Amino acid sequence: MEHTTEKNTAEAGFLNFDPIVLLQDVVKRWLLILLAALVVGVGSYIVTDMSYQPVYQSTITYVVYTRSSTSTVYSNLSSTTSLASVFTELFNSSILRKTVLQEIGMTSFDGSINAAVIPETNLLTVKVTASDPRTAFRVAQGILDHHETVTYQVVDGISLEVLQTPDVPTAPNNYADAMGRMKKMMVLAAAAAAVALVFLSYSRDTVRSGKEAKSKLDCKYLGEIPHEEKYKTLASRIRHNKTSILITNPVTSFRFLETIRKLRSRVEQHMHGGKVLMVTSLLENEGKSTVAANLALAMAQKHGKVLLIDCDLRKPACHALLEQRNVKCGLRDVLTGKASLSDALIRYRKSNLYLLLETRGMKNSGDLLASERMRALLDWARREFDFVVLDLPPMAEVSDAESLMELADASLLVVRQNVAAAPAVNKAIASLESGKAKLLGCVLNNVYSTALSSGQGYGYGGYGKYGKYGHYGHYGHYGHYGTGK
Repeated sequence: MEHTTEKNTAEAGFLNFDPIVLLQDVVKRWLLILLAALVVGVGSYIVTDMSYQPVYQSTITYVVYTRSSTSTVYSNLSSTTSLASVFTELFNSSILRKTVLQEIGMTSFDGSINAAVIPETNLLTVKVTASDPRTAFRVAQGILDHHETVTYQVVDGISLEVLQTPDVPTAPNNYADAMGRMKKMMVLAAAAAAVALVFLSYSRDTVRSGKEAKSKLDCKYLGEIPHEEKYKTLASRIRHNKTSILITNPVTSFRFLETIRKLRSRVEQHMHGGKVLMVTSLLENEGKSTVAANLALAMAQKHGKVLLIDCDLRKPACHALLEQRNVKCGLRDVLTGKASLSDALIRYRKSNLYLLLETRGMKNSGDLLASERMRALLDWARREFDFVVLDLPPMAEVSDAESLMELADASLLVVRQNVAAAPAVNKAIASLESGKAKLLGCVLNNVYSTALSSGQGYGYGGYGKYGKYGHYGHYGHYGHYGTGK
């Protein structure tokens, strides 16, 4: 089976899913990008600041002209140009440098001396650079005091007139700009981190499209459910006012409504007369409760009486999704004998849908779901209802789903787009197929798509969390599923 999965994965094709999925992965991990930018940026700032060596510069400006009665502007410019290169070589030569240093009482000089012509003028600048301002000034002053000796020895017939004497530099000639370098490195680090996350996201062996579901998963593919925004307006987003994603809600999109109806039809085709359907997922927050509730509502719209039982006793969510927050007694009270079915059963808004809910989470629910009372409850439900939907806990968290495999007629696995590793999902599929309840297949949930997508063009998701109802342990019975190991 693993060999077949690897072969199918290779045949899935390149970018057979919407690129927006990769973008979402990057956005979800914005904190890592920010951290990388901060670490690299601060590091570059520290390195730049520690390695910065200030350079001070003292400048002399000369006016160059020839000592001749027939001198012209052209001859002065020509003399200035030829003298610039000669001066640079002379003052950096060991002999003349030593002479200047002896005259000013210095034994060594680690700086540089450069002469340059101001373009289109007969002005010559001599720039002395050193690691401290006093040294730069002293060397420049030494050159100023002895420049006549140098010029007479090298170039005859040329005179230098001092236009600007050297000053003691008050600030470094070079600027460290550690802050500017830090900003540049932060941008580069953030871009590199984003590219790395895109690569890692693409390398993950998850299910990102219907094509990948068909090629990677070892079960029948029943379709995909599109993304439905929880916040319908900007004001609702600011106030964190979520809209219930239900097919009975007037603001729910037509795409979502039609997708649920198609899923209902496919479930009916594969049930073959069965009545009890258990809906589960591998991981938490894959949207199984929303799928179960909407599937039950769709069944109630077409059939007679339908019962939805929230069997996720560890983290119940159906009561919040269906806006039934004032539940006095629920499934746990029925199974423990503290309440009767008539007290716990709720009719949903005068429809054909009936609810058996729970509001309080409990740690150990496996024994209750595997009890004789639960078996008797489902036997009663088969007689009284035309269809029964069980919302079960995630398989990676606890083994409660396995407890009901022998009591249900069929099972449906909800797989959220780009969340669980495909090998882990296949292990859950194998577990469901080993039970008495027939695995109808999987439905791909939370599907984002754009015009760039090669998928069916539907999208849905953003549900699974409805308040603080406790948390599961660290992957429970199927702890290895989340990593795909």
